[in-house]
Amino acid sequence: MNNHLYDTIVIGSGISGMAAGIILAMEGERILIVEQHSVAGGMTQTYSRKGKLFPTGVHRLGSLDQGQPLWYYLKYLGLMDRLDFVKLDDNCFEKVYFPGKTYDIPMGHDTYQHRLIESFPDQEKSISTYFSDLKHVISNIGMYDPSITPQKDLSLQYTLPLEKYLDAIGISGRLKSLLTANSPLYGISSLECPLLTHFIISDSYLNSSFRINETNTPFSDTLANIFKSNGGEVSVNSCVKTIMIKDRTATGVILNNNEVLLSKKVIFSGHPCLILDICPPELFRPVFRKRLNQDNTPGSFGVALKWKKATCPLEKNDVYIYDSWDVNDQFNRENILKEDSLGMVYLSALPEVNRSDTSDQTVAVTALTGIGSKETALLNKYYKESKTATYQTAKNKIAEKILHHIEQVFPDLRENIEVADTYSPVTFQRYTLTKNGSAYGIKKTAQHFLEGSFLPATKVKNLFLTGQSIGFNGIHGSIVSSVNLCQMLLGKEYLTDKIVQKK
Repeated sequence: MNNHLYDTIVIGSGISGMAAGIILAMEGERILIVEQHSVAGGMTQTYSRKGKLFPTGVHRLGSLDQGQPLWYYLKYLGLMDRLDFVKLDDNCFEKVYFPGKTYDIPMGHDTYQHRLIESFPDQEKSISTYFSDLKHVISNIGMYDPSITPQKDLSLQYTLPLEKYLDAIGISGRLKSLLTANSPLYGISSLECPLLTHFIISDSYLNSSFRINETNTPFSDTLANIFKSNGGEVSVNSCVKTIMIKDRTATGVILNNNEVLLSKKVIFSGHPCLILDICPPELFRPVFRKRLNQDNTPGSFGVALKWKKATCPLEKNDVYIYDSWDVNDQFNRENILKEDSLGMVYLSALPEVNRSDTSDQTVAVTALTGIGSKETALLNKYYKESKTATYQTAKNKIAEKILHHIEQVFPDLRENIEVADTYSPVTFQRYTLTKNGSAYGIKKTAQHFLEGSFLPATKVKNLFLTGQSIGFNGIHGSIVSSVNLCQMLLGKEYLTDKIVQKK
């Protein structure tokens, strides 16, 4: 590769980097995405084990029915017509297991509200208030739904702790546990979770929930193909050693092989704290460096399972299994390598490739549990000391705990599954730009929401940030962060009109 001049170099090929690249490429810019791994895609990748395909990080997408928030973004990016989406069960897209009680969560706000009132008639008024407030908050958030433009974005008014809000409107007991059971989707307890975060995630999946048929239409490949079809270039095995800065202006990057790539703009899409490792240390003030290095959400430990179709409970819904009614207890476990139980295991499956194909009688299932920073550091230490001995022993122990946890609900589990693979936050840390393997990046607590919020533009001219640590969680949040960045570069009204197909 020669020292070409690009309009923009994007560091990282995950969903946020790809989204930014596609948007700017569609506007005629010459874009290069550089990726340290041998395969592009970040957390949108899949991997194959024992003849089955498993997702790295994308297990489910919400709000994809026509006219819903994420539908607008994926339609604009060219994904809606190219990905094979499989809708989950309208009557039960999530199933939540608590000790002695199971709940089926339906799609649709009104349907779920009525079902909750049937189960908790003594809290009917509180339930009605909850859904009324959810609708009000969502309608006043800028960019979550590009078709809604509030007169004033009121996001910062809804950052009180979720726990405090639920108490204030009279939601308590088992109902509180049920409403907060989706906390693994944003990685923060109700004591710290901003109401805004909970409402965004809850609204998205209640609108509609889908999986991607990755075998027919791989997410990462589809993103890369759309980007390339718009003139973009992707360079894998290209680890950035330095972002070049001259007169406090980004001018390009230097790779680990000392290759120099010049550009007018640089966009960093990895965990924002990692930008400190590739920029001059004096570039950012200590207070900003401290903000970038604040606490992160937990990482995920996963077990990839081949589950017999005849007994697999996950064809049309995801599952949460809790070992107590204290949903927040999952965030307090820091010793699961010894005596602590897991608190929660989340199960999700990939759609079958061909439902008429009877040759393969198994389903690809991922079982996930959260891993805090202390145990991630310990696993990282084990990995560095012995990749095949101590580290593997620790992984096997956690995997065994996950299987035992699932057995409390599905006692015949061992007869129906084969373990295909295990992975830890250390795995994510090695292959993606995620600090400590964090599942959702910087921990934006209600108590320190502003400290965890960042603008796309840095104090360095032509150096920008994107990703879920900049926006809100997940695929939806990552795309919104890139749209927000591109609105700064192209014009807010101009880009929004294109996304909602006004032009």
